[in-house]
Amino acid sequence: MSSLTDWQVAKPYEAPISQILFPMLAFLLLLLGFITTSTFSVIKAKTSLIQEISSAIPASLLLGFGTLFLFMAVGIYV
Repeated sequence: MSSLTDWQVAKPYEAPISQILFPMLAFLLLLLGFITTSTFSVIKAKTSLIQEISSAIPASLLLGFGTLFLFMAVGIYV
């Protein structure tokens, strides 16, 4: 087969998550991220570094993906 026929036969890419779900996912991920961040900020100062990191990493991931879905919900596709 030539490249042209491969191009014409190919199916268009479909996102694994529907665009309708972007606002809801953004809200939920940001809400969970802020809750996790608040639990990180109320940890006593003399706790172990492992406990602080185990609280900070999920907060960072939730806020990062929440921001990503918020951008996509308003039409900024990254």
